[in-house]
Amino acid sequence: MPAQKKKRRRRLNIKRLIILIILLAVIVTAGIGAGFVVGVVRNMPNWQPDSIEANLTTFFYDKNGEQVATRYLENRIPVSFDEIPDTVKEAFLAIEDHQFYNHNGINLYRIMGAVWANIRHGWGSQGGSTITIQLANKAFIDHHEKKLERKVQEALMAIQLERIYSKDEIFEMYLNLIYFGNGANGIQAAARSYFGKDVSELDLAESAFLAGVVQRPATYNPYKNPDRAKSRRNLVLDQMVKYGYITEAQAAEAKAQDFNLNTQQQQQTSKYPFFIDHAVQEAEDILESLGISPMELYRSGLHVYTTMDTKIQQAMEDVYSNPDNFPPVNTEEPVQSAMAVLDHRTGEILGLVGGREHVTQRGLNRATQAKRSPGSVIKPLVVYGPALEQGFGPATVLDDVPVSYPNPAGKPYEPRNYDGRWRGLITMREAVKHSVNIPAVKTMEMIGVNTGWEFGKRLGLPLTDNDRNLSLSLGGMSHGFSPLEVASAYGAFANKGIRVEPYAISKILDNEGNVIWEAKPRQHVVMSEETAYLMTDMLISVVQSGTGTRAKMNRPVAGKTGTTQLPDLPEFRGKTGNTDAWWAGYTPEYTGVVWMGYDKTDGNHYLNRVYGGRYPAQIWKAVMEVALKDEPVVEFERPKNIVYRSVDAKSGLIPSDLTPPMFIITEAFHKDHVPQDYSDVWVEAQVCAESGLLPSPNCPHVLTGLYLKRPIPYDPEKKKPEDADLELPTTVCPIHGSGEAVQPAEGFEWPEEFDRPVDTPAETPLDEETSRDEQKKPSPEDNIEIPRGPAAPELGGQISENNGRSTVTLIWNQVGEEGSIAYSIERWSKENPTRYSIGMTTDTSFEDTKVEKGQTYYYRVFAIDSNDLSTPSNEITVLIH
Repeated sequence: MPAQKKKRRRRLNIKRLIILIILLAVIVTAGIGAGFVVGVVRNMPNWQPDSIEANLTTFFYDKNGEQVATRYLENRIPVSFDEIPDTVKEAFLAIEDHQFYNHNGINLYRIMGAVWANIRHGWGSQGGSTITIQLANKAFIDHHEKKLERKVQEALMAIQLERIYSKDEIFEMYLNLIYFGNGANGIQAAARSYFGKDVSELDLAESAFLAGVVQRPATYNPYKNPDRAKSRRNLVLDQMVKYGYITEAQAAEAKAQDFNLNTQQQQQTSKYPFFIDHAVQEAEDILESLGISPMELYRSGLHVYTTMDTKIQQAMEDVYSNPDNFPPVNTEEPVQSAMAVLDHRTGEILGLVGGREHVTQRGLNRATQAKRSPGSVIKPLVVYGPALEQGFGPATVLDDVPVSYPNPAGKPYEPRNYDGRWRGLITMREAVKHSVNIPAVKTMEMIGVNTGWEFGKRLGLPLTDNDRNLSLSLGGMSHGFSPLEVASAYGAFANKGIRVEPYAISKILDNEGNVIWEAKPRQHVVMSEETAYLMTDMLISVVQSGTGTRAKMNRPVAGKTGTTQLPDLPEFRGKTGNTDAWWAGYTPEYTGVVWMGYDKTDGNHYLNRVYGGRYPAQIWKAVMEVALKDEPVVEFERPKNIVYRSVDAKSGLIPSDLTPPMFIITEAFHKDHVPQDYSDVWVEAQVCAESGLLPSPNCPHVLTGLYLKRPIPYDPEKKKPEDADLELPTTVCPIHGSGEAVQPAEGFEWPEEFDRPVDTPAETPLDEETSRDEQKKPSPEDNIEIPRGPAAPELGGQISENNGRSTVTLIWNQVGEEGSIAYSIERWSKENPTRYSIGMTTDTSFEDTKVEKGQTYYYRVFAIDSNDLSTPSNEITVLIH
């Protein structure tokens, strides 16, 4: 029994101990809770919501550490509650707190939903804030940190606010304090900043947008992310329908409305407004990515270091402030333009100009936000760049002849060249140099649309799936590009195939000098170094002798023009002009892109005789001359795998014995893609000396010449290419009767002078010691006298004009007996250096009426008798005024 008593007593002690522990835990927990509550209440700030406390100024610096701008809370315009339209209030209630007028500052239902969301997805994933709590949030410095103590303080302060102020007063203070992005604090400043109007003038769609943008101003910025902004606005409209503020029809009408963003003049707030606007936007994005409210940029005294090169930026500002750098117009609205300059080696944005005038802080920045059709600027980015990667080269020959592609959805796709010419067989270099459209379309067809599209995506271009079509090769696309995006893409060619993503901020420091963010540029290897060099080498030709000569400098320059023609719409019928003009150029040091056009193109506002190689190229050159002043001249570095070889310009292959010397060119190749086959596009054949057609048995004079054999015949029903005259005729001479064509004797070889087409005669004469047949040279014993050809004529000429049309009259002396000599007249020009025969006559004069004003032409004449062709006459130059 004693033992049992001891055991029972021990059990009683254990029970008491457990009860004691529980009581102590309750007491301790209550004490901790009470202490927490006391601490929370004690730490609550003594704050009056109608008095805004001063905030710290944020400073912006250029790449050399010089201060260039400040940002702080200055763009706030108080407005009374009665002045705010009901649609604005209802939009905020629908998306932020639809039970605002029914709670005491705390919405328990919403808090429970937020707690459940935080349990499922992590702390901070969803808030339970009411409008009153959000107003209370303005009192806390560390408002970006989601701490339990702060949440409790906000709730307690919200209850206090509800006791002191009416619902309308709380709502009014809230709408006047919250940050809307775009540098606007409060609903009135936001209305003026985004839409250039008073808050009382806001319509339903604008009200819904402003109610939605406050959640994430950087994410829903309509200038940078219009699709996201519209999606957010439409969500607000749906909520307004849900809670009965508007009807479905009203919501549908508002959803169909595009943003009509502000372009009204406001005071500039910095010396370099467009660059600073972009830097501010980038800084807000960075802070948001760190979980910090973008509002900290305006009140926390940050130090933002940018990549801006003040020398380059100032040069851009000076060029854009000079009206002489832009085309004159007859309308009040000026032609707009934008420019971006990068250091392609680092990705640093060195300068930005988003328009000729900075009309509003954080307004439209055309250098970064405008999406315009790139025209031919896109060709290296989605056509020739990827083609070079696949083994094509500058010597690849493409046939510039009319083409037609079936289109199941409508009319066939029939691209044309901007100048109406069809050049025939030309190299890729020539196609790039003169911005010829047809070779670009054909090249994309050969490499595949997807290949070009994917290459463009790797260059950072914002292409969509809808852009996967052949028209992409000429700039046909859904949205277009900004100058900054084009500059980043071209920078990959300049940087040996590596694209460095552009950035404008190098680091951000807090007000105590601690680094809170630092740039780590991201690099992408887009292409081989050899591809980048070959593309650069072709783009140098554009500047040296192509469409971009106005960008030529005393240092290596590569670049590409781009022009977008007017759309086929009734308002443009009968008008010739463009919607967009581009110049994308780079040196070994910098890449710069210039766009020019109207913000909205219509029948009264379009570019007239403004091309990428004109004003945009001149603007680029003016800026780059300042940027590179006193800098040493540096060449583009040639990779060791690049070699040079002679090829036939009409085939891209090794010249054969028949290749005319004038069509033998030296071209650059990747050593693995040097051609191994000989050219087979030239044939020898006889033609009638008088008609130039295949000879009949009755033709008295027959010439043997060299002719082009086009690999794929062109459509004879369409306009013939310019090199069609180099081809062997297909019809028999009608002058001397019909019959079978005379074929050249087997083994016959024409002398060197005629080892080329008749329109490109040699420069050396035929004399007694030159044989007609190198295979069978006559010996002295044969006592054969080889006849001489006629003497060369002496050519002169004059220009006359009748009814506005010019005529060139060529005159030369008679050689040989009258009537026994025929004369062949050749012409060529600067634009088309290939010599063509424009006529044959037995007279000693010839009139050329097919000349154009402003062109320079060159002429020479050959005499032809029954024996031979003379050496060419002297060349004369004729300028048509």
